Amino acid sequence: MTPSKAAPLLEYLKPLRSYLDDPNVTEVCINSPGQILTEGREGWNFHEAPGMTFERCTQLAKLIATFSQQSIDQQNPIISATLPQGERVQVVIPPAVRPGTVSLTIRRPANVIMTLDDYEKAGAFENVKDTTSDIMEHEETLLELKKQRRFKEFLGLAVKEKQNIIVSGSTGSGKTTLMRSLLGLVPTDERLLSIENVDELKLHESHPNSVSLFYSAGGQGVANVTQQHLIESALRMKPDRVFLAELIRGDEAFYYLRNVNSGHPGSITSMHANNARLAIEQLVLFLKESASGSTMSREDIKQLIFMCVDVIVQIKKIGRKRIVTEIYYDPLFKRQLMA
Repeated sequence: MTPSKAAPLLEYLKPLRSYLDDPNVTEVCINSPGQILTEGREGWNFHEAPGMTFERCTQLAKLIATFSQQSIDQQNPIISATLPQGERVQVVIPPAVRPGTVSLTIRRPANVIMTLDDYEKAGAFENVKDTTSDIMEHEETLLELKKQRRFKEFLGLAVKEKQNIIVSGSTGSGKTTLMRSLLGLVPTDERLLSIENVDELKLHESHPNSVSLFYSAGGQGVANVTQQHLIESALRMKPDRVFLAELIRGDEAFYYLRNVNSGHPGSITSMHANNARLAIEQLVLFLKESASGSTMSREDIKQLIFMCVDVIVQIKKIGRKRIVTEIYYDPLFKRQLMA
């Protein structure tokens, strides 16, 4: 595209340009109108930007789509593109995000070339741990807490140490409420992405650097967006953790376990099952029904599940109470699979 055709987009990018030109900045994001977020060596910073209204963000999204020869609208609310000066951008508009918001995640090109000496001087090797069959220190602590039945502390440490957690239970058992309790333990300086049918987790109320993505159940909504579309989008939006409100189908379950849990530890999701063992069997069925998992043996699928899932919390409604009936956690078995 000629420079003249890029001019309108470049004009709308001016409020972001100082951050995009800053060599110490790696990511520039907008989660909601009036605020710009940047990530650098010291973590995330928030910048007030009253000029970045919902209307301006929406127009910016449309200009990015036009520049990249794509369309963005309610039916197709997600695009990936490259900006005129080489930055990669992921754009999501309603109804795939909360009404009145537009999500833009811009990644600056990596122009820095570092030698191993540079890495050593920067302290990159100071916290290297030997990868052996021995369990980690936090795993020993978690096992001890579980043995002592100190389950509140166990779950708190599991979230802190970015264990991948599944909350399992029947309809009405309180899965979402428990998930929200666990999400409340996630540090507020992390960037979080959720994938939901409706805004039940309400990340924006507890975590300022968060984006909630929405799909339409059964394809009944306006947007042609599935769980898998949103998982793919979320992985391009620089998340520290990704939360899937509920595992519902095989293809999405396979993609979630393989891509999210392998690269973004600390995920929390929920599913329907009557006990922890059945939750694993249900996952096997989900993955076996997927296109990618259909050619895998049950044993290979189970191994993938045990490698990706650290904790299963089973919750049940008994009378008027909702109680946790089981907690699965077995890092020793995972180490055996890795041997």
